[in-house]
Amino acid sequence: MTKDELERQAAALVEANPAHICALCIPLGEEPLFDLGGKTRVVSASTIKTPILCTALEQVREGKLSLDQPVKVDREVILEDSEFFDLGPGTFPLWELLYWMIVTSDNTCTNVLIDLLGMDTINAWCAAHGLENSRVERKMLDWKAIEEGRNNYTSPWDQYKLFAALYRREILTPELCGTAWEILLRQRSTDQFLRYISDDVQVAHKTGGLDYLNHDCGIFCLPEHPYYLGVFVSNAPKIEGDNRVVGQLSRLAYDYMKGRC
Repeated sequence: MTKDELERQAAALVEANPAHICALCIPLGEEPLFDLGGKTRVVSASTIKTPILCTALEQVREGKLSLDQPVKVDREVILEDSEFFDLGPGTFPLWELLYWMIVTSDNTCTNVLIDLLGMDTINAWCAAHGLENSRVERKMLDWKAIEEGRNNYTSPWDQYKLFAALYRREILTPELCGTAWEILLRQRSTDQFLRYISDDVQVAHKTGGLDYLNHDCGIFCLPEHPYYLGVFVSNAPKIEGDNRVVGQLSRLAYDYMKGRC
């Protein structure tokens, strides 16, 4: 498959789907293989949790927080969808809240971290690192905020900038980039990017989902040819979104990049 054929097939998948889809694929250090609305600002769902992770690690770098710092979680902030807090409230080290926020996308962990860091701090970190379309305006599962017009946002290009900087160890410190990377590699959701890929491939990524919306973005760690992929599906015809089209775009990109190895 040539690059032009890949681009045509990716565009055809997007155009044939009734959902609004933004997709971006970039081999690190090269030009995009395809850029289908990559700079479009979209509702982020849980993909905003990667900037939150990095903001917390920046606070660790500055000595304002530590990874072993105890963080108290009260019963009244525990959300019904939380599996991590099924045994109730308690005090937990910061690293554990960061871990479960990413690995299982725990919303209670996320809200506790938003309170700990502050939305202004998170948004300032995004702005300082060139994430022009990424912003936190509400906590997880805050439906009232959405009704009032407040939401969380990102774009495929913003996520590329973030994941590429982590991969290259260009932000935080090399050690803290490694901490973030090891967490992102343990993402447990495999029904989007890896839906149609049976190979044992490492992917550092973060998913996101809301009603009629599903996203996946991150870096496939192919030997010699790592690449970023971000697929953001909004306004899907079904409430669960469309994981299949994410998987189809992912398989297209993977087959092309695997052929270069």
